[in-house]
Amino acid sequence: MIISYLPPLSLYIHFPWCVKKCPYCDFNSHSVKQKIPESAYIDALLLDLEQQLPSVWGRSISSIFIGGGTPSLMTAEGLDRLLCGVRARMPFLADTEVTMEANPGTFEAEKFVDFYAAGINRLSIGVQSFSDTMLRKLGRIHSAEEAIKAFHIARDAGFNNINIDLMYGLPGQSIEQALQDLSSAIKLSPEHLSWYQLTLEPNTLFASQPPKQMPVEDSLIDFSDSGIAHLAENDYQRYEISAFSKNAKKSMLA
Repeated sequence: MIISYLPPLSLYIHFPWCVKKCPYCDFNSHSVKQKIPESAYIDALLLDLEQQLPSVWGRSISSIFIGGGTPSLMTAEGLDRLLCGVRARMPFLADTEVTMEANPGTFEAEKFVDFYAAGINRLSIGVQSFSDTMLRKLGRIHSAEEAIKAFHIARDAGFNNINIDLMYGLPGQSIEQALQDLSSAIKLSPEHLSWYQLTLEPNTLFASQPPKQMPVEDSLIDFSDSGIAHLAENDYQRYEISAFSKNAKKSMLA
């Protein structure tokens, strides 16, 4: 008798609110103007999942990625209700990876302890740069010091699988400065690094008002090659275009 097994699923959950929308961001995200309607939004997410269940009967979840926006603006109670609601509707594999994106400007130690207790077992921290000058050019709300502090808060909360997001090809940035960003991230020893080029996407503020001193396009391959070599020298193995893992900590949804 031949038994057929259905493959597991990866689930993406979107949280569209931010403290401030970055000028390069083309995702569905919106600056918080008033109180976030968290409870009503979670109700809508779970209803949407319920409506999709007939098309995925018999399949389990192997990974969840909660992106945005800035999902770390959620309350721990709201996150717990969301994940409990998903578990009640679909089975999880024993080793299901549950990632949440987090902005260093929204880190609170107690809150991240509660996020971990609710079932988040991987964080993706949107650092982008360890240079305060570059962070200001990118319109980020955090400083380099806050980014480092956020990483340590995550570790102290129990997270042993952390990704750091970094960009290269920033306004006025040299290859040496980009490599310094990588070195600063590597010094923290995250399990995963996402390192990708800043692109001026349509329908963003940067598209209509391009920043000055963008690196010459022909030089960006040198940024990429130098960074990939630097990461390899420090045992970060590339497994996707912009995804690098250490100690086999690859993610299904980087």
